Amino acid sequence: MEEHALDARELIERVRQDNRAERWLPLPPTGLPGSHTPMQDDESLYYMHRHWMLPDRLDPAVIGGGIKGRVSRLFGRLAFRVLAPYLNEEREFLARVVRTNDTLARRCDELANAMLQRQFAEAKNDAKLAAWLHQVLPERSADSSADPGPRDEPPVL
Repeated sequence: MEEHALDARELIERVRQDNRAERWLPLPPTGLPGSHTPMQDDESLYYMHRHWMLPDRLDPAVIGGGIKGRVSRLFGRLAFRVLAPYLNEEREFLARVVRTNDTLARRCDELANAMLQRQFAEAKNDAKLAAWLHQVLPERSADSSADPGPRDEPPVL
């Protein structure tokens, strides 16, 4: 064995003597599957879906009647004809922004679920390791002066 190589039995004995083995336990996962609110259910996305469309024509009910209403309708139609190409481009831009936000929210939810599943898998592996360490450490302390014999292999995680 090399001079600087670390002996696993010596490390276990040092951990046991420092009383760190009894204090170490795996951390439980922080959430449960489905306990977080998905990004896709966010109120701001619902608001974007309801309000993204710009008007493409003048609403006559807003203007009213009379001479003033007729003049306003005339100028309103003229303004909407002049601005129609710009408003169509702006509408297409906003539609793409809403679709992009939907895609990002869906991806965030997928990543959050993947992270949570990984956290549960890690916690399960840590629990197996803790159980194995608690089984092995007392045996090592009782037999520290005797010949250790074959090494116990940790469980495959």
